[in-house]
Amino acid sequence: MDRTAISMRQKILNESTRLFVRRGYDGVSIRDIAEACQMTKAALYYHFEDKEHLLAAVLVSGLETLGRLVEDVLSQEQGTRARLHRLVQDLFTRLPAEQRALIRLAIQEVGKIRPEWREEILRRYREAFLRPLASIFATGQQRGEVRPLAVEMMVWAFLGMLYPFLDEASLLHSEVSPEQLEVLVQIFWEGISVNRTANAGENM
Repeated sequence: MDRTAISMRQKILNESTRLFVRRGYDGVSIRDIAEACQMTKAALYYHFEDKEHLLAAVLVSGLETLGRLVEDVLSQEQGTRARLHRLVQDLFTRLPAEQRALIRLAIQEVGKIRPEWREEILRRYREAFLRPLASIFATGQQRGEVRPLAVEMMVWAFLGMLYPFLDEASLLHSEVSPEQLEVLVQIFWEGISVNRTANAGENM
């Protein structure tokens, strides 16, 4: 695939992501995507067979991006609180709102694609995002920084705090201040930290 084709394919993925996040899978047609990309439907079909293939490609691409982000955090930060802070910071500074919203889109719309693809995307979601995220908490427990709570519950509680900023509505407030991000991390950390009083004033 030459550079022009790769560039056009990426443009299609970007516009599809934006439209799927804003309108949902059922609210977007191939014609909508083609018009957003300023191309004909025939030209779009050259790159993707149908809308189902497009949704699958959007989700896979988004999960790969999220996976790289979490791996960067794991490789560069040591303390559990520092890792959580860096992860939240990177989600809101390295990813545009549409990319952040893919976390929710993957859960809400994955049922729209064929079962064998769905299983593969869910596997990637677990491997690329949920498992590395869980390792942050598991490692924190091993180091005596995190209370002996169920790791899976901590993962979902953490994502639950972020979800209000990870949907279509987040496009209306895509600029989240560093102070707001710190409050999110602080609230969560106060709940899982072993020594909550001592860590309340912990410096980043």
